Amino acid sequence: MQNTTGQPGDIRRESFNSLQTYEFIDCKQLASRWNLPESWIREQTRARSIDPIPHVQFGKYVRFRWGSPELEEWAERRIVSSSNRVVGRALGKEST
Repeated sequence: MQNTTGQPGDIRRESFNSLQTYEFIDCKQLASRWNLPESWIREQTRARSIDPIPHVQFGKYVRFRWGSPELEEWAERRIVSSSNRVVGRALGKEST
């Protein structure tokens, strides 16, 4: 982003404003919206996960940007076609 007004802090303010276009939700809310167990959502945020769910870490608190392109793309990688083949899955052996 370019600082077009020349005012200090404009770039940071623009970056912060872009974050406000998404709703921050917690594991429980995401699990409810996707109809999945909360424990499964938490497991998918851990570093040992092969393709972790995109999230924001606020200390010990994990939040998700509902409606963000990153979260939507992550979910789209798990879409299964009608032939029951995984489409675009990012997991090792299954992606070939």
